[in-house]
Amino acid sequence: MRQLAFLFYSILLLGCDQNVQTQNDNMVKSVKNNHATELIDNGFLKYADSSKVDSLKIELIDSFNIYEEDNFKIAHIDAEELAEFSFDFFLPNLNKILAKRNIMLFAQKLNNDDKSFDALINGDTVQLFTQKDLDNNLFWDTAPRHFFQKVNTLLKAKDSDEQFYLLYGGNDLHVLLLTEKQFSIIADYYKNKTKEVPYKP
Repeated sequence: MRQLAFLFYSILLLGCDQNVQTQNDNMVKSVKNNHATELIDNGFLKYADSSKVDSLKIELIDSFNIYEEDNFKIAHIDAEELAEFSFDFFLPNLNKILAKRNIMLFAQKLNNDDKSFDALINGDTVQLFTQKDLDNNLFWDTAPRHFFQKVNTLLKAKDSDEQFYLLYGGNDLHVLLLTEKQFSIIADYYKNKTKEVPYKP
């Protein structure tokens, strides 16, 4: 009799655990769907090709996939390439995104002097990092920040409501072009995973 009661109790507990797990899964899915829907409603796919919008929406809703290049919001930069003035590594992809906004970006090293850390960005001179940054191994962090601060200034001058946010760092550095509202939705979604939250340059 005790064994039968124990078996019944175990089945009951297992059923409760599964119900709680199902409820938790549904809550997580609901939060994901809410954030994805909010992103879509706030123009996240505004510049995506019309033929890709439906599949991008599904990926956003199912897995909060904001990392598809087809959304014309994200580009891989690589901080090492940027800090070494290898702009050709990422500029073509960046310009694909910006071309959708009728903006073109030009960047090159100011001169061949090894002691110069200046770049020309759309005709303006920008110091990407200093000798001190180089000596302290901070130039991989400093160079992208200075580069995209300048690009964001150019975007503001064109009355864009979007700004570039940095994501990750080092060789994995990416940028996301977002409105403030889109940024706040993504930041809220990843509030418990701070490494996934884009940050201002």
